[in-house]
Order: sequence, then C-alpha cells, then structure tokens
Amino acid sequence: MNSRQRVITALQHKEPDRIPFDLGGTVLTSIHVNAYRNLRRYLGLPELENIGVMDVFQQIAVVDDDMRLKLGCDCRNVAPRSSATFKIVVDEDSMPGYRFFYDEWRIGWRMPKDGGFYYDMFDHPLAGSTSIDDIKQFPWPDPVDPGRFTGLAERARYVAEELGEPVILGGLAAGFVELAAWTRGFARFYPDLVTNLEWMTYLMDTIIDLKLAYWEIALPMVGQYADVVQEADDLAGQFGLLINPETYRKHIKPRHKKIMDFIKARTDAKIFFHSCGAIREIIPDLIEVGVDIINPVQVSAVGMESAALKRDFGKEMTFWGGLVDTQGVFTSGTPAQVREDVRRRIDDLGPEGGFIAAAVHNIQANVPPENIMAMWETLQEFGAYGKGGVGQRPAGYVPAERHDKPVVVSTAAAVPGRMLTPEEVAAMGDAVGEAYPELFLDMQDAIIAGQRAPAVAAAKQALDEGYDPQSVISDGVVPAMTIVGEKFETAEFFLPEMMAAALAARGILEILRPRLAASHAEPVGRVVIGTVKGDLHDIGKNLVAMMLEGAGFEVVDLGPDVPADKFVKAIREHQPSVVGLSALLTTTAPMMRVIVNALQEAGVRDQVKVMVGGAAVSAEFADEIGADGYAPDAGAAVRKARELMAV
Repeated sequence: MNSRQRVITALQHKEPDRIPFDLGGTVLTSIHVNAYRNLRRYLGLPELENIGVMDVFQQIAVVDDDMRLKLGCDCRNVAPRSSATFKIVVDEDSMPGYRFFYDEWRIGWRMPKDGGFYYDMFDHPLAGSTSIDDIKQFPWPDPVDPGRFTGLAERARYVAEELGEPVILGGLAAGFVELAAWTRGFARFYPDLVTNLEWMTYLMDTIIDLKLAYWEIALPMVGQYADVVQEADDLAGQFGLLINPETYRKHIKPRHKKIMDFIKARTDAKIFFHSCGAIREIIPDLIEVGVDIINPVQVSAVGMESAALKRDFGKEMTFWGGLVDTQGVFTSGTPAQVREDVRRRIDDLGPEGGFIAAAVHNIQANVPPENIMAMWETLQEFGAYGKGGVGQRPAGYVPAERHDKPVVVSTAAAVPGRMLTPEEVAAMGDAVGEAYPELFLDMQDAIIAGQRAPAVAAAKQALDEGYDPQSVISDGVVPAMTIVGEKFETAEFFLPEMMAAALAARGILEILRPRLAASHAEPVGRVVIGTVKGDLHDIGKNLVAMMLEGAGFEVVDLGPDVPADKFVKAIREHQPSVVGLSALLTTTAPMMRVIVNALQEAGVRDQVKVMVGGAAVSAEFADEIGADGYAPDAGAAVRKARELMAV
C-alpha cells in the first residue's frame, strides 16, 4: 500500500502493512535545521547550501525528497502558514546580540545570534490593553486573504493522487488559547483567566472567529483530498495541566467544541490536536469534542505512560508521536537506549493501528544523528504488522524494560501531596485568627484571591496604622503566599491562580521597597536568578522570582539568555545565598553545567547554593551537573531555597 493508504488505515484503528512514519509531515513532527544538516552528512546525502525552513519560529527544516525516500517518510506538509501579502523581515542590526522580526499578528520574535536555536517571543501587542475596544480596534490578520490559498487545492491533489501521500491541512495559526497568550503575554494571560475573564474570553472568541473564517474557505477548497486537519493548544506542563480542569471545561472546552463541530460539518478528515505535556486528565474531554488524534504524546510527562494511554483511550484516539522521548533518551542516551525506548513505544502504541510513529515533538538541534537512525532502524525492524510483528510477537520475544511508573487510574489526575482534612483546615483557621489582626487576614485573603487592588489597599492601611514594612511582609504577604504554594502543590491552584496571587503580592512589595531600603531591613535571603544562555523562555523563571519575593527573599532577576560570566558578576556584586538557573529545552539545559563549572573556575562556587529547574531538568540532572538542589515548580523553589540556606 502507498503512504496515504497506510496512514488512513492506521487512522481507522486498523493495521496496515507497517506503522506509518512521519518526519516533516507537520511543523510539530519535523527536525531542527542543525540536526537535519548533521543527519544528511551522517547518511552521506549531498550537502545543501541552503536548507529550506518550514517554520521560521522553531527553525524547522523542510525534509527534502532524497531524505524522504531514504527514510520512507509517509507524511508531507502541504498547508500555508501565512498570507502571501505578509512577508517576514528579519532585522539583524537593531537589537544588539539578537536577530528579530514581527509576525502578521504583530508579535515580536527574537533569537540570540550567539548560540540561538530558535526564535521566542519578546513583544506582545496587547500587553498594555485595558479594554475590549482595544481588541476590536486591533489590526488583525485577514484570514481570508486569497494569498493564503494560492495553489492549495492543486498541492492537495498532487500529494494525494500523484505522490500517494496523505493530505495534512494546516490551520490559520496556533490554537486560540496559545494566540491569546502570545498576543497578551503569558505574564498577563494567566492572571487574566482569574481577574479579567470577560476581556480574555472576548479575545479568545475574536481569534476563534478568524480561525473559522479560514476553515470556511480552506476545507471546501481541499475537499475530498483532506485526510487530516490540524488544530492545537498547549494546555499542560511536565507535571499536569496549566489551568484548572474545571476552568478548561467551563471556558475552553466549549470553544474547542465550536471549532471541532465547525470542521466536522465540512469534512470527513480526522482532527489532529497538538498539546504538549501531561494532558491525560482532559483526553476524555478532547474525545468528547471531536478530536481524533493527539500529538505529540509526551511520554515523559506525568500520567502519559504509553501503555496506559493505549489501554484507556486507544479505541477512540490515534497517537501521533510518542515514538521516542525527545526530552531524555533521544538527546542524552546511547543508540542502544534509544532502541529500547522505541521498541517499547511500538509495542505499547502500535497494536490494532491508531499509531503514527514520530518523535515526541520536533527533533531538537542537539539530537545526535546516530540516535535518529537508531530510532528509525528500530521502527523498521519492529514496526511491521502481521505474524511476528506488532501485537503478534513470537513466544521468545523479550519486551523492552520499563522505567516509568504505571498509570492505574484511567482519567483522574495525579495529585501531588496530601489534601488537608476539614479538621486540620479548621485548626489552621483558628490558629491564623489568633495570630494575625483582621487587617492582615483581609490582606492575605486578597492576595490568595489574586485581587491586587484590595491587597495593596490593605497594605497601605497597615502602614497608615503604624505597622512597619517588615510586619506587612511577615504577617501579610508571606503567610498568604505560603498558602498559595500549598494550594498549587495539592492541585487546588493552577498557574492562573498562582500568578494572580503573585502579582497581588508584588503590588504590595512595590510600595514597601522604598521603606525597606530606608530602614535597612534584611530580607530572608538573597537570590540571583536567570534563564540560561540560549534560552529565551522566562515565564517559569518569572513565577519563581515572584514566589520568592512573596516569601520575603530579595531577588536579583538577570532575565533570559544569561551567560555564565553574567552569573559570576552578579554573585560578586550582590553576594546572594542562592543562584537559580532555569532552562526549558534539552538544547539549553547543558548550559547549566557550563555555568556551574564557570562558577567553580571563577572561585565563587563555594559562596552560593545552586538551584536548577525547568521542563528539561530533573533531580538526577541536577546531581549530575553538581547543582545543590532541584525544584519542579515555583512553590517547591521557595521551599528548596529555604532548605539550601539552612544548609
């Protein structure tokens, strides 16, 4: 059978001749230009003077026909990403150290010239918006610009009929939740879900209208050739959902259903939905709204164990991705370890179809070509169906060893920690009532609820009544943020609630700083924090900084893309007790080792405790690079900083 038949058979939850393989079929299942260049060289394919870029933001390569033929790639990207009337213009000169551009949504993107792997956002056009009128007057891209659709029908027919490959039709842009966050800025988007919901839902509905206008033209144009259509929204992190599942079900899920219903009414194509992270809890919701395929199947995230996913959702959902753990073994493991990981995913996800093999998200820049080929060779060896193949292994077959924790509950989220009993809560309330004046209890309540104005007003009243700034922190801010951290760790609070509370606490700290400086009050401790060089992601780092401030620490925030020498300089200048290093991607996590070594060489390592965190980091990695501690989230970072200071 040809590639199109193979993919369609798998999407029907039937077994084709072999598991379909995707490299380059979407902007979420391709390969970074650096890794692609190395792979071509490793395979002896001709050097290319200019490698085509499928996605400029992620620096994802167009997989050329010679590579596609060599590896038997079954999927091909055919959809436009922006209108023909909008052209990205990269500015190489105006921002020292960076190259940058603005996209058609007026979002600013930049990449370090030295050691940069991808572009990340630095400017959000609606960050300063204060009213719905700002949304109405914003110059939104034209979703029905004819330039978007030029040649689309012809390409779809060519791919389906002449190449015999499935047609994967891309959407207008990223998901409506993602675009709302990108245009607003993450630091405002998440708190808005708590404190500014009317404005935020209006923004999301505006973006949805644009997306539906695009689908209204694109779907009939491609017609019968559309096999898969793409939608997306990143809704989870490494350890769980970013937002409360009830918030999702009340405000996001109905809007996802609106999109999926609109698409289903116009095509028989399967809906491919991308969301990174630990999305297990809402997979039943995604099935309910009409999603047919999930990607990237982040098997290293909490609750995303591949055998349990197949067991619980394999009848309704196709898994597109999940072939190898891009965060771990694919980057840092040996080829033998990669083979074992791939063999296990094949055995878990492959039986009875419903599996399109691809790495978990795009292959990153630092994945060795030996590991890429170990993945591919293992798929060729073990990915065939029929006697002795997937689901019919011979009696002597030894399954790959399992390392992750099995998931027993099919839909419930794993809740870290232990929820307090009603008696314990009552006892805490009695203790708090005895310990703090009513004014401070009001302040705490306002912080916990994310209400910045009432929290600041209570702090000002406390100052007016003669309380000193240190008391406002120790009796108002710190107890409230301790409760917020506990609620986050017990899954009562999620990122929006935590960020709203942190912003309320920061509002109080802003009015206290001049008084604290004048009184020469000593903080609980001093922390220097930054995202490591090459990494521009800073939302996690920012949240840790806010939580540390709320806990009474003085924080020196160096920002993103921080080289080793800047950390050394900050240690000498500010004399911190703790240094916090953050990294999101596997490509930038190794910079943490470089920084720790640089601190040693500069003679300042013994002066500080080094704490690391971020999606690409683990406790094992922290030990490996010689860090003193690891924190998986902002609440844990505060606790770990206190522990390290005690040591």
